[in-house]
Amino acid sequence: MQQTVRLLGDLGERYGAEHEYYNLKSPAEAIKLLCINKPEFMQELCEAHEHGIGYRVIQAGTDLDYPDLALPLGSHDLIVTPVVTGSGGGGGVGRILAGVGLIAAAIVLGPAAGGFIGLGLGLGSAAGAGIITGLAATAVGAIGASLVLGGISEIIAPQPVIPNLRGSFASNRFLSAESTSTDGPQSVTRGLDGRQSYAYTGAANTVGVGAVIPVAYGEVLSGSHLLSATVEVADDSDPLKTAIKAPGPQTILIGGEVLNFGSFQSASGVDVRRTNNTFSADVSRVKQKRAHISLVSGATSSAKSKQVDERSGARDSFDFVFELQDGLFDPVSGAGSTLVDAFFTYRLTIFGNFESGPDQVIGSSQATVQGLLLANQSYKWMHRMSHGDQSNLNKVFPEVEIIEARAFPGQSLFWQSYGYEQFERYG
Repeated sequence: MQQTVRLLGDLGERYGAEHEYYNLKSPAEAIKLLCINKPEFMQELCEAHEHGIGYRVIQAGTDLDYPDLALPLGSHDLIVTPVVTGSGGGGGVGRILAGVGLIAAAIVLGPAAGGFIGLGLGLGSAAGAGIITGLAATAVGAIGASLVLGGISEIIAPQPVIPNLRGSFASNRFLSAESTSTDGPQSVTRGLDGRQSYAYTGAANTVGVGAVIPVAYGEVLSGSHLLSATVEVADDSDPLKTAIKAPGPQTILIGGEVLNFGSFQSASGVDVRRTNNTFSADVSRVKQKRAHISLVSGATSSAKSKQVDERSGARDSFDFVFELQDGLFDPVSGAGSTLVDAFFTYRLTIFGNFESGPDQVIGSSQATVQGLLLANQSYKWMHRMSHGDQSNLNKVFPEVEIIEARAFPGQSLFWQSYGYEQFERYG
């Protein structure tokens, strides 16, 4: 099986970014082969700690510690990258490994066969037992030293551990998936996510209410504690951001769909189409309404005074013609602020007038209109519906009601006309 060892940063520039090996058993064996093939690489590992340089060994997105170097290597790439010691290791002891410790791990954890015999750094064996001397002895001692020093640092400055409280008497204030907002401190980081806080892990640190503020003595290089931060994305071509997108008829959706100028189309179950025609006929089967209906919930307009004759064969298509003449928009925070989409939902009801008896509802349909249209832009469409077939039906009249709306005050729906088969007969 082919395996790849990747050296990042300066290591890759000096000793090659990729090294391919076959049938390696562990990361320790991979490091050992690198040292055999590149003696200067081994020398650098031995001396790196003197210059404040450590190393992270990563495989499959996981930082490896010294004991992990003896685990099976597998097929994932092994990555070795230099880091400045003291920059933090993600909460575990030994995650930033000393270069001399890597050599020690390669000696102790790697296979005995071959060893490091003849590398010229004091490693040799007269009887095959492997006597470790010089720099190799220093390398072996590095593992124990790092663990001892790491344990001391944990005792001196332990990192806070957030309890994972569960059960019938436990609070869920530290569980991000179940958290609810309350007053008072929530956690030592952002208040709700429950992760540990490290005061010196980057150029900027964000902490929640109740976090400990460290006091530093002497000369330190650290980030700040941010009380709040805001990121705003702005378009320089429109510094005032008058609208979230280019307003116009192309933004209008009816039933969630863009309408065409061709034949009627089904939009969420209703038959609609765009039109630019002016339907001026005012005859027995088609009537002019020319009413403005305010875009506020509950606004209605009835055409009972101008009823339409219902004739045999003309019941299949009852059309409404509507137009937006004074825009459709909603400012984010009052007049002069950025314009966003507005919407409204209208309901169409057809009442039947029978030869005897009260008027009855014989058909109903509703649709939602949304989009961003300026006051000087317009949009016209037709809404087609059918109604029940009644043998003794004489005349019909429609009603339009705004059942829900979110739009800037003063905007309205212009109801131009209604009647049977307007498009086919009078378009």
